[in-house]
Amino acid sequence: MSRLLIIMKYKYKPQKKLLGSSTYKMEKSQKYKYLSEILHLAPANIGGVNICPNASPVCIDLCLNTSGRGQMNTVQKSRLNKKFYFLADRLKFLNHLDHEIKLSFERARRKGFKYTVRLNGTSDLPFERYKLENGLNLMDNNPQVQFIDYTKVTNRLDKKNKIPKNYSLTYSQAENNLKDVKQILKTKYNIATVFRKKLPKKWLGRKVINGDISDLRHLEDGKKIIVGLIAKGKAIKNFDGFVQD
Repeated sequence: MSRLLIIMKYKYKPQKKLLGSSTYKMEKSQKYKYLSEILHLAPANIGGVNICPNASPVCIDLCLNTSGRGQMNTVQKSRLNKKFYFLADRLKFLNHLDHEIKLSFERARRKGFKYTVRLNGTSDLPFERYKLENGLNLMDNNPQVQFIDYTKVTNRLDKKNKIPKNYSLTYSQAENNLKDVKQILKTKYNIATVFRKKLPKKWLGRKVINGDISDLRHLEDGKKIIVGLIAKGKAIKNFDGFVQD
């Protein structure tokens, strides 16, 4: 589909701000002297285009898109609008995002904080592959900023794909990707796993740490560990394998 047709198909209103910092775990980062922000787009195939290519059926059903402020119609409309913005004019979207990141980094620096951003709050897009006008991705264009994400796309973690040093990626376990999880266990990458009531000391032969403390994956973790998360909301009643007992 040509760029013109995409712009005609995905109509969006001018967006003043793309990033937010209102989620609970983002706020927790402040005690570590970090200003943390997150990008939320309408997930999966909402709007007609799937931006979570490896999302499992349960993952889509339990998506945190509708948790907290996500329950508000205005928030849902905003996330869909941002998704259409990305689909219609990716370069403009990336330039907008890059500008916001730079402003937020300076705001954090003035407060004596470091700055971190999670680009895939409700998506699973390979931002490391998207280039700005200068030929750099967002990470390389903002080397002072720490980027953090979770992914279910295994080839993003392939040795052939160069991940910027300031981009921390954690693989997410679901009900249908145990085979892929076993492959990731052979790498240095960490794996996020949801547990029902309490965290075990070990899982799949790896040490388990509490991932609910904050989203600062680069700061709290190490390499080759399990990021344990306690089931919340609808996930508590899930018995399809997404939540581990």
